[in-house]
Amino acid sequence: MWTLTVRSPDSKPSEYLLKPGLNSIGRRQDNDILIADEAASRQHAEIQLNDEGNTITIRDLGSRNGTYINRRRITENFDFKLSANDVVRIGLYEILVTQLASDPQEEPAARGVQPFSRELLLESFDNHAVLLYEVIQQLNNILDVEMALKEVSRLLQVTLGADQCQVVLAQDFERLEALGIPRRIADTAIQQRSALLLPSQEPQTRSLLEEASRQLHLQTLLCVPVVSQEQTIALIYISKSRRGTRFFGQRDMQLAVAVGHLAALTIERVSLMERVREEQRIRQLLQRFVAPVEAEFLLRSYLRSGKLPTLAEQRLTILFVDIAGSIGLAERMGSQPFAQLLERYYQDVTDIIFQYNGLLDKYLGDGVMAVFGMGAKGQPELQAVHAAQEILRQLEARYRTPERYIDVGIGINTGNAVAGYVSTKERVELTVLGDAVNIAAGLQNLARPNRILLGPETAAAVAGQVTLKPLGELPIKERSHPVDAFEVTTH
Repeated sequence: MWTLTVRSPDSKPSEYLLKPGLNSIGRRQDNDILIADEAASRQHAEIQLNDEGNTITIRDLGSRNGTYINRRRITENFDFKLSANDVVRIGLYEILVTQLASDPQEEPAARGVQPFSRELLLESFDNHAVLLYEVIQQLNNILDVEMALKEVSRLLQVTLGADQCQVVLAQDFERLEALGIPRRIADTAIQQRSALLLPSQEPQTRSLLEEASRQLHLQTLLCVPVVSQEQTIALIYISKSRRGTRFFGQRDMQLAVAVGHLAALTIERVSLMERVREEQRIRQLLQRFVAPVEAEFLLRSYLRSGKLPTLAEQRLTILFVDIAGSIGLAERMGSQPFAQLLERYYQDVTDIIFQYNGLLDKYLGDGVMAVFGMGAKGQPELQAVHAAQEILRQLEARYRTPERYIDVGIGINTGNAVAGYVSTKERVELTVLGDAVNIAAGLQNLARPNRILLGPETAAAVAGQVTLKPLGELPIKERSHPVDAFEVTTH
């Protein structure tokens, strides 16, 4: 008894039992075997089974696009003898020739456990090139992992005529039983990194099928690891539970292996795209408040560990700069011109902070808070002082007109503070807390007009590199003890 198993990329496999005599093949609806492909002619070919049922021949009826047997085009109007396991291709349709025993379930089965190897993969692609071409076209448009898993599952379920198909990522392997996948079968495929086909010719796999049949009433199944760079990144599980169904065979297993490899490539591609999108998002968020060089440093840290540096105590230098008399200035200028001035002022101050490797912590009304010493190289105390001097130079050059004369105060202090990054999906924010911050803010309030005041540790670090004037102990608002303060006298 001979059957033809007809496969196409977008429909379930169908089986046709050959009848003695002529069996017509083509695109026209009244053919015995319908090929709904634009490459097929209306009357494309015919297969003849002799009366004894032991000889099959196929003849191409002069079709435009030809008939292929085992990847070779046959001569038109010439009878070509077919054998068991030959594959006929017309367009995207493949027809497998099979000689069955009287009971289909008594057919000799393939090997049950086949290690995943380059040879198995190449053989799988070699035997299913046409179907896989269409699969590639489908997967090429996938843009996220979840969609990729669904599409691979759909394609395999359709092309193999399965009752169930699931693609499970490695991160979900602990949920295999909850997903209805037999644990022993999955573990065998994963741990041995082998494609598993049941039933098979190997007695040692019989207990696996019996267990699956007892638990889930399965008749035949495939379990294939999805391997990428020597790592199992997912598992494909395909099963049939209908009684009397055709068992999965070697070609089914090969198709699942080949599609699994395409799934691995798709998952890699999509994961890379997602990583690039995430990298771009984090970079854009970081560049809102850190210098580009520092943004790249923080981005690498994030990509390496999956998070930005968390809150931790560290030695930092804090800079506060604030406009003096901003209320009166806004009144004189008008709200819109003042807003434009403030925007330009923010940009200039931010550029200077970035120039000297500082981090922008936050804008405070008409003031700015910056941090030096978080990851950047160099001497943070001196960088902060140089940034302050450059801010005053910029103000003198760009903001000293009768209409918009700006006075500022700048306070700088060094000490231990708790600092780190707090992030959500939409926002990243630098947070700095501690007495060192309060002292810098207090010194800024005392530094007007257009002065730079330093705390004791900052002054000690830059002594000899800038000219300092000791101011003695100055009281800091809401602090019980005064602070030894110093003024930078030249800039």
